[in-house]
Amino acid sequence: MAKSETHNEMIEAVCDYKKGWTNLTTATQELSDIAGLSHDIAASFLKNMKRNNVTQIRGYSKEPSRLAKGKKGKPNEAKK
Repeated sequence: MAKSETHNEMIEAVCDYKKGWTNLTTATQELSDIAGLSHDIAASFLKNMKRNNVTQIRGYSKEPSRLAKGKKGKPNEAKK
């Protein structure tokens, strides 16, 4: 069974928020647009998450190659 594009977009929005690449307002708006959630529900969903220590959810990494080199051979190494 293939995942829908909406599912992947939701994961991207949540991961970007957790890594600190977007702020709460932007992530809430994006999540409510993608998933059809109300603004309050999307905000409370994101507020209850910790915003650190996210390494491997998507199976790839957007980090620069200089940072990826330090993870080589460790459990949090990005899969290719």
